[in-house]
Amino acid sequence: MKTNLLIQTKKIHKIFTLLTMALLTVFLFSCEESENLNTEDEYTNLINESYAQEVFDEVEDIGDEAIDYLDNVTTKSASEVSCYGNYNRLSPCATVTKVYGDDTVSVTIDFGEENCLCNDGRERRGKIYINHYGHYWGEGGVEIIYSFEDYFVDDNQLTGTKHVYRHINDAGNRQSDVVVDGAMILSDDQGTITWYAERTREVIEGSDTHYKYDDVIEVTGSSYGTLADGTDITGEITTPLIRINEPGCFRYFVSGVRVVIIGNQSEIIIDYGDGTCDNLAEITQDGVTRIVEIRRRRPIW
Repeated sequence: MKTNLLIQTKKIHKIFTLLTMALLTVFLFSCEESENLNTEDEYTNLINESYAQEVFDEVEDIGDEAIDYLDNVTTKSASEVSCYGNYNRLSPCATVTKVYGDDTVSVTIDFGEENCLCNDGRERRGKIYINHYGHYWGEGGVEIIYSFEDYFVDDNQLTGTKHVYRHINDAGNRQSDVVVDGAMILSDDQGTITWYAERTREVIEGSDTHYKYDDVIEVTGSSYGTLADGTDITGEITTPLIRINEPGCFRYFVSGVRVVIIGNQSEIIIDYGDGTCDNLAEITQDGVTRIVEIRRRRPIW
């Protein structure tokens, strides 16, 4: 009898232990999931502003690819895009047209009226206009103005202008002094993000070619604007942001630090890493550091 009782007791103890471990696992997983959701919700405004920064920043890369793609012709369309695979951002559904004026060259990139899935995974529609004064790839300075007509990225509309003065700097690299005065009208009537930035983009590797896929780009400067709820946001790049334009890497900054202040909150430090090609960033606020995934296709509303 004692033996049977001991066996039953051991069975009950084992079952109790397994149930406890299972409940503890569920509890820990739920806490981790909740923490991730809270983290995501906490940094929604920051991620949205970073998204706006990215889509305005990439306009210059799209323009470079379009100018290189034309290569001494005035129009190329979807029927001639066998070499679009060499570019990071253009797509077979885009038509690129160039018109010469008296003292300027006008280029139109038309993604069409329907969403066009581009090589970088973003969906675009509408038009980007590029007007440049001076030789685009020349040794002397060139002024470039970007504007938009019904231009959408992942169903979010970009408006405003981007002014670039490009020249070869003392290091022999292509340098762009950039001023952006624009806005992003969020999809599904979620409001508008305004964004103003003064930045310097330097091609620290790959300046000797027109191709984008061999470029390493360094970005410095500051920005300010308002979020969809009207809150002010300011940003300062304290360590140059680096983007490597090789396949699998160009979509994200791989290193560098930005400091952002949202409304009356304490400063937020965004560290993009040590050069590893990934979509992760460390975000530190009030001494607490968390790793956040940078959203690729669209921001979180």
